[in-house]
Amino acid sequence: MWRFFGMLLFVVNAASAACPVWPLVIAHRGASGNLPEHTAAAYWLAMQQGADFIEADLVPTKDGVLVSRHENELSQSTNVATLSQFAKRKSRKIIDGIEVEGWFSEDFTLAELRELKARESKPELRPDSAAQNDRYPLITLAEIIQLVERFEQQSGRRVGLYLETKHPTYFRVEGRRLDGSLINQDISMMLLQQLSQWQRQADNPVYIQSFEISNLWWMHQQGLQQYQVKAKLIQLIGDMSGTSLYPASNFAEPWDLLGKTAREARQINPMLQQADFHYGQFFTAEGLKFLQSYADGIGPWKEQWFSQSQPQRKVFLSARSPLKVHPYTFRAEKTFLPAGVTDLTTELRQVFLQGIDGVFTDFTAIAVQSRAQACTN
Repeated sequence: MWRFFGMLLFVVNAASAACPVWPLVIAHRGASGNLPEHTAAAYWLAMQQGADFIEADLVPTKDGVLVSRHENELSQSTNVATLSQFAKRKSRKIIDGIEVEGWFSEDFTLAELRELKARESKPELRPDSAAQNDRYPLITLAEIIQLVERFEQQSGRRVGLYLETKHPTYFRVEGRRLDGSLINQDISMMLLQQLSQWQRQADNPVYIQSFEISNLWWMHQQGLQQYQVKAKLIQLIGDMSGTSLYPASNFAEPWDLLGKTAREARQINPMLQQADFHYGQFFTAEGLKFLQSYADGIGPWKEQWFSQSQPQRKVFLSARSPLKVHPYTFRAEKTFLPAGVTDLTTELRQVFLQGIDGVFTDFTAIAVQSRAQACTN
């Protein structure tokens, strides 16, 4: 499955001396800087622009189909709020400890979601993409798989899938539908079942990522072998400072350690039994050892990963950690650029020269060009 990585490294080894490693370009929600995110058009454009992987966030429908949306709340990236037939589906729910109002994927069948169209989630920053609103339908995981297969047939180039399980604890044991019944959907198991079927005839590389710990632990200990799936596991890292804590925010703490699964999840490792455990504690010798016991890499928030005030990242370098590092998310708009950096090309060239293993970006074309400039000189 991973043989193409070896071939790629062989091809670029002589030319990439300027970069410690040849970094992956991961198309975050597709070419989402150019077109509405998580659509077939955005994924196809990203592959045409040279993405090594396309990233999809996965949430379930009422009838158990995995679809690609950044959140199960749909109004931020679709036209659902404008459709009168679904006006009564609006509700308020508690998701990972935070109250959210809107329309939710688990309250729609796939047939009903087919009536929705995608919209740009950052219209004030991306008016050109927003001009494409209401043109593209939502897309399922099965259809994404078909896209990468068709792209390889047409181009001869294999593209990998980078898949995120969104809110696994919520969907499995906490969340409820409009009628009050439990959702009771294990999206990690659903994902492995689907990948198992696909991998019987395809060997495209796959990464699976999550902000929670216990579902990745289960995959490593049991799920991947049980379903005969070949995939690398990535622990997503939120706020490392420990300041964005519940109930004000849930970006610093894995929700499976706080919600209804907390007692079970904290038994995985002694360090998780600390009442104040947060993502920053992964950046200790003990945390690094724990990560290496179940994950193949981390996906840190790039605003902190590259900050001089976050020396914790040095533990990965000093310990010569085998974990891959794929920071998120690199964007071209000025509001997302570091102080003193004029454009995304400059930022990415600096990042590549540091030896990062891959980057999540909304702007695939810029990243591919920046990698060529930084790593082949």
